[in-house]
Amino acid sequence: MIVRSAYLEGTVAEQDRAQFDRQMRTDVVAAIGTYPGIRAVKLRRVAEIDDGAPPIYMVFDLYFDSLADMHAALASETRQAVRQQIGAAMPLFKGRVYHVVYEED
Repeated sequence: MIVRSAYLEGTVAEQDRAQFDRQMRTDVVAAIGTYPGIRAVKLRRVAEIDDGAPPIYMVFDLYFDSLADMHAALASETRQAVRQQIGAAMPLFKGRVYHVVYEED
């Protein structure tokens, strides 16, 4: 199993958090779930963090059977449409987004 994790490192202003979190939890998770070949998508929001750790706000985990399936999904027209939807919510987020791909046994 391949897990592609998208880390949102940064913050959302207090007054925007409910809206941002709702959009991520409902609209964005549902949209990512339409990627071809995806097995599951999970959203994790930080509950506690160690002192000195990077300020991770939330993480999206995308599950695929193989790297080939992941690459096909990322190259798909579906992903391009989903990126526009994600982009609509991202102005509320201040920080950076990066990805790490894991192999899970």
